[in-house]
Amino acid sequence: RIWTSRGNIHNHSIIGFSDIRKLLSNFFNFITMQLRNLFLFVLVFGFEKSYSQSDSKLDPRIINGVEAPVSRTKFQVSIRLKTYDRIFGNGHICGGSLIGPNKVVTAAHCLYNSDKKRYRKAREFVVVMGTQNRFKQVNGTIVSDVSSIAYTNSFSLDTMRDDVGVMFLKTGLPANKTHLTISPIVLSNSSVAAGSQCQVSGWGKTSTGVLSTELMMANVSIIQQSVCRASYGSGLVQGMLCAGYLLGGTDSCQGDSGGPLVCNDELVGIVSWGNGCAQPGYPGVYTNVSYYRNWIESRNSSAPVDFKFGFISLGFTLAMGYLF
Repeated sequence: RIWTSRGNIHNHSIIGFSDIRKLLSNFFNFITMQLRNLFLFVLVFGFEKSYSQSDSKLDPRIINGVEAPVSRTKFQVSIRLKTYDRIFGNGHICGGSLIGPNKVVTAAHCLYNSDKKRYRKAREFVVVMGTQNRFKQVNGTIVSDVSSIAYTNSFSLDTMRDDVGVMFLKTGLPANKTHLTISPIVLSNSSVAAGSQCQVSGWGKTSTGVLSTELMMANVSIIQQSVCRASYGSGLVQGMLCAGYLLGGTDSCQGDSGGPLVCNDELVGIVSWGNGCAQPGYPGVYTNVSYYRNWIESRNSSAPVDFKFGFISLGFTLAMGYLF
């Protein structure tokens, strides 16, 4: 916001002490009012500003969707920052998908603190599943701390390459029990044909520009890679796929990041990035789950470190042992 002067003082006449006191009083009243307004501005908008992405392509909401039925989104989780979720629901920053009793897959950029240029600690997160309304806990809702996280060291906010991460929950699904509103989803192991109808879901911003209270879902179509590359050029790399409509109108957007793209009851994509939301000629870009399936499945809570870093560490350890 640009602040401009509303006028200039052009009165050059001599003024007395009482006038000076009055001017000072008015000045201090003005400063007090401005400080109060500034405080309210920071209080209301500070949280949203803190976790908005500096890069405009990180604007992944459900535009022109409908309320998601429980039966089709039992795997959906809400990823939240614990500090801001003291009022239940306020801490939501991303979506994710339950793929095991205590294992969630999401986008790497959901785990990254762009202000501090580092990944967040597992203890900073809380994961909620088993509710469609992000502000309500119902029978069966599970609220879990996170024991550890995994991500690829090659992820970059500049390129969005390798935008995939895994979270391990301290409180997962009860063993050998069927949960009425929570169930893991299967990972896709093959490419999905262009034109296939799929679903994307999340609590992200709707066309009104605010985060949705209810979990929303929209139908989108898989876009052929060559067609999508015509829109995004070299920005579309291996491990990415596109879904949406070339005419725009329906898409995922801010707050949906990390959430699921589902085709034929399999997790095909992870909400990653795009040029705006539901813009003609620019479908949403998703992390291709089948491309990263081996990496995702090989992550476990006891060894969550990226495999590339793990090999480097192993090689260094062996070399040091040989030398010394």
